[in-house]
Amino acid sequence: MEWKVTKEPLTSLTTDCLVLVHTEGGEALKGCTREIDEALDHRISGLVTEGEVTGKPNEVTMVHNWGKIPSKRLLILGLGKESELDLDKLRNGMAVAARYAGAKGVKQLTVGCDQSLNERWNSADLVQAVVEGVELGAYRYRGYKKEEGKREIETVWLSIRGVSDSALEAGIERGRAFAEATNTARDLVNEPANKLTPATLADRALEMADRYNLEAEILDEDKLIELRMDALLAVSRASAEPPRMIVLRYNGAPDSQEVLGLVGKGVTFDSGGIQVKPGRGMEAMKGDMAGAAAVFGAMQAIGTLKPHCNVLAVIPACENMINGNGYRPGDVISSFSGKTIEIHHTDAEGRLILADGLAYARRQGATALVNVATLTGAVIVALGHTTTGLMTNHGDWGREVKEAARLAGEKVWELPLFEEYNEYLKSDVADVKNEGGSPAGTIQGGWFLKHFVEDIPWVHLDIAGTADWKKENGIHSKGATGVGVRTLSQLALLFSGK
Repeated sequence: MEWKVTKEPLTSLTTDCLVLVHTEGGEALKGCTREIDEALDHRISGLVTEGEVTGKPNEVTMVHNWGKIPSKRLLILGLGKESELDLDKLRNGMAVAARYAGAKGVKQLTVGCDQSLNERWNSADLVQAVVEGVELGAYRYRGYKKEEGKREIETVWLSIRGVSDSALEAGIERGRAFAEATNTARDLVNEPANKLTPATLADRALEMADRYNLEAEILDEDKLIELRMDALLAVSRASAEPPRMIVLRYNGAPDSQEVLGLVGKGVTFDSGGIQVKPGRGMEAMKGDMAGAAAVFGAMQAIGTLKPHCNVLAVIPACENMINGNGYRPGDVISSFSGKTIEIHHTDAEGRLILADGLAYARRQGATALVNVATLTGAVIVALGHTTTGLMTNHGDWGREVKEAARLAGEKVWELPLFEEYNEYLKSDVADVKNEGGSPAGTIQGGWFLKHFVEDIPWVHLDIAGTADWKKENGIHSKGATGVGVRTLSQLALLFSGK
């Protein structure tokens, strides 16, 4: 999708479709919407009066322009009550408009925003939200279906009055980087497991690193055995697909000793192991690498924007399958950190591979850590599909990650890691067990990981509920959401200068 800026009057601009906004709670049209209304002999005002245009959130009304202006069509987007409008609602609205326009075959879209919006927020943030909304809303996973004709937006013209050229440039650059990286993550999560194996994911990481000037290293099975990555190896043992540990580095601040470590769970298919998952819905387990995809996407955005910081990404990748070589309940395995783990459930495998990933990131110099994982179904019980669970061993670092999520428009909520919860994971035969029953399941997962980060500031993001959506909703298309990419990318920008 190509982005261009126009300062021409919207009444004289030739485009396939012009998007204008209207808020709920009054009939008065504002700014460029009012100007277009006047050029159309007040036809928009008539629709408002008749109640066909209400301004309710995400309402879209397509209007043909009767040859009154060069634009072929007009799309009026409702943004809800003006007093409740924020950048997240604007982003979601733009996504709905872009998805609707794309479905109608629009190739060239023009977005017009009134100056009153610019007065509410930082100009670059406003532009970024618009760009992200359009890019995320227009996303489609193409998959392996034969399609007749390609229906997608090719060019977007942006018209926002009162915004400096520097703010436009910064907002478009950040918005495109965040959205394109999120869509990359969506593509990875939506891929079938037979098309995206651990080795394939590693190959794609090498290609991405080369494109965005990142350092890359792939630890193959022999190297993992040499390094005693026994937790990752135990999970992968029953699969015909060998595991990989993907390591990506961005060195944007060679003068700094601070290194942001990002670790993503990369289980490219999860059968549950010998304690196999129910058959219904198991096809969705191709998405058990959404944490890895979030880290992958964030590194793409970081490589694009080049912030002044150092970032280390570690992605342990494997399958959790079933055969006679698989690990069993009651087994005791070792780990890269040297700690021993008693297996209580083979479907609590993500925390095992993250244990090796986190310990390796710490060994490689990370001074602050964030891991992202589709770790527990229990987080869906607690927070549904709207909010990501957050746990941390360091209050200040947790607040910094929360701020990054807020700026990115991704909702997180902190769950406690009180010492009492560790009682569930105490083992009679090993340093820790990987699961302690159903109570506080999400917190148990966080506490297990806490054993492998020691005293480094660390945040765990459980995205099991937010990694996919069952239907289109705002910026989310059906399927993978790419959650975490924008939060991690924003965190890297905040980390700059440390």
